[in-house]
Amino acid sequence: MIESGVLGKKVLFLYPPPVLTNVVEELARREFEVYLIGNHDKARLYLAAEPESIVFVNIDDGLPEPDWENWVRGLHDDGKTAGVGVGIISLNDDQELKTKYLMDLQVQCGYVTLKIGAAKSAEILARTLEANEARGKRRFVRARTMPGTTLCAAAFEGSTLRGEIRDFSIAGMAVQFEGGAALKAGTVLRAMAITIKGGRLSIDGVVVAHRNVAATASEKDADQASTLIMFDPNSMDDVKKEKLRSLILKVNQAEFDKKLEGM
Repeated sequence: MIESGVLGKKVLFLYPPPVLTNVVEELARREFEVYLIGNHDKARLYLAAEPESIVFVNIDDGLPEPDWENWVRGLHDDGKTAGVGVGIISLNDDQELKTKYLMDLQVQCGYVTLKIGAAKSAEILARTLEANEARGKRRFVRARTMPGTTLCAAAFEGSTLRGEIRDFSIAGMAVQFEGGAALKAGTVLRAMAITIKGGRLSIDGVVVAHRNVAATASEKDADQASTLIMFDPNSMDDVKKEKLRSLILKVNQAEFDKKLEGM
């Protein structure tokens, strides 16, 4: 059983205003797992299923402010969502509002006034997330990919290996190669051509392990022959890093949206 909090916490921004775009990207750059959502009813359902999450509510949108007070109280009073970390974001710097949410409702993740600018807002939110151990013991946010949406091609011993990327992070990826190709740990793969949701990169990597190797033929599935590859930092410039981070954000948001549709 995985220890609670080890994999970090999901951070939701409910009704995020356009001014928050750069802030969210900066938080993702700092390896926080962030999501955007524009439906408070769906958010409530999701948080009931993921009660270790953190949600920042934009009280300027979606509902009249007094209704947001009731919504937040509802989270606190419901046993399924009582453990959710709640923060407030707003362009309104009204002291009475701050007092209500911070003192009366005792939201544990603060009240952030977005008028202070993107850089300062990101810094405050990052410190808040650190204090609430949002990263857990995880160093990098991982994105799981859907079958048929990725491709990895790598030259090896005079031939080209091809496979699907099962998941990836800024540090590496898990690939299921065609034909069940099993590369030895320590194998170096140069200029791997990676395609994820239309984004293309060329990165060097080294095989470090294999994951979920089936004990019997009947147990084999899409996740049970993955080759774990760590990226060579020397082959990644800032442009490639930013592209990878953008793809992680995009893939995870798409999976998040899909879950919401089923709720």
